[in-house]
Amino acid sequence: MAGLGLGPPDFALFELGDPDERARALEEELQPKLLALGAQCSSGLARVAGKELFVHPGKLPRRRNAAPEEVLVAFSDSPKGYRGLAFLAVVMTREHLHARVGVRGDSPRRAGMQRALEREATNLARKGKPFRKLREFLDWNHEELPELAPAHSTAFWLEMGEALAPGGAGLDLGIAWTQEEARSIALGDLLGVFRDLAPLYKVLANAE
Repeated sequence: MAGLGLGPPDFALFELGDPDERARALEEELQPKLLALGAQCSSGLARVAGKELFVHPGKLPRRRNAAPEEVLVAFSDSPKGYRGLAFLAVVMTREHLHARVGVRGDSPRRAGMQRALEREATNLARKGKPFRKLREFLDWNHEELPELAPAHSTAFWLEMGEALAPGGAGLDLGIAWTQEEARSIALGDLLGVFRDLAPLYKVLANAE
């Protein structure tokens, strides 16, 4: 379990069939590991984001007869949480580790984020290499990875902006590593990917 300290036993928790048993195991065993990783990342991510970030555990969804399919630790510029705000996140699923940028839930800042993303759509489409492995994870089924996003297209970013409108679906974009790749990722590699995602995060987090 070199690198980030995440290995097969951690991914294996998602194989637990009983929904309550899986939720409990993820909450008690995996989430503390991700929070510890978040603490290690926080200073580096603050440099990437250009501002202080606060670490928040993601709330596990509790649905009747449905086991949680992912666990995350989120980083936002508010000590109170990340709902309705731009956030960075480290996410684990059954087969993958993700670095993501997202906005979940409504807030008064959503309209400003929509305007900012639409205004910067052309510039984001020109980023090229940093976004070449970008995928959209909103409403993902947690099985096969979504197709690579057409991040070179201005129209794609305008569509993402529409989803940020108040009452809209929100935003959830990121980069994924397989379980095997995740075992050898170092902290610097993770921060490097967040550095690639930083232009998008800054557009959202600095929106007025």
